[in-house]
Amino acid sequence: AVVSTQSTGVAATFMYMAFGVLMYCAFGPETGFSTGQITENLEQFAVHMVDKNFWHFIQVVVRFCLVFGIGMSVSVQLIVVTDIFEKELFKPGRLSQDNLFWKQNVLRSAVTLIGLSLAASGISFGHMVSLTGAFSGTLMQFLFPAACYLKCFKNTLHTAERVGMWIIVVFGTVFGCLATYVTLQEML
Repeated sequence: AVVSTQSTGVAATFMYMAFGVLMYCAFGPETGFSTGQITENLEQFAVHMVDKNFWHFIQVVVRFCLVFGIGMSVSVQLIVVTDIFEKELFKPGRLSQDNLFWKQNVLRSAVTLIGLSLAASGISFGHMVSLTGAFSGTLMQFLFPAACYLKCFKNTLHTAERVGMWIIVVFGTVFGCLATYVTLQEML
């Protein structure tokens, strides 16, 4: 499982890098379009139209890289989500341990169907990435590290360090909520 997870992460990283490089080759410094616009209109937005067939080929390659990269990373992300759900739901004393194998498979299927429903709902990829980054990105990058640091070293922190950590927590909370709100407004 470790080799699979590592190889999936490496493959997804290279797919995203290839996507970014192809976008910069196509748009140059005008790479600020959303992903949906880029993948759907690559031929007409390309800065230097050398050959339409070439840009059509690049559009197909970009779509393949995007789908492959997302497909590779989603499987790893779903493993984490289902593992957390399973540990919480199937603790001894919470739910019956009878037919645990089938209950776990029903849970995994439900998580997968929710993911497929979101993908099929027509929500743009850009909005999904924005929502993920706004909500969970700020939690993982600002709030959790600073909160853990405050908790673990509460007796040894100087006042300036404590104030700095609280500034990070407040900053992360305010801008995470703001970014999540703005993204949800754009989606609706």
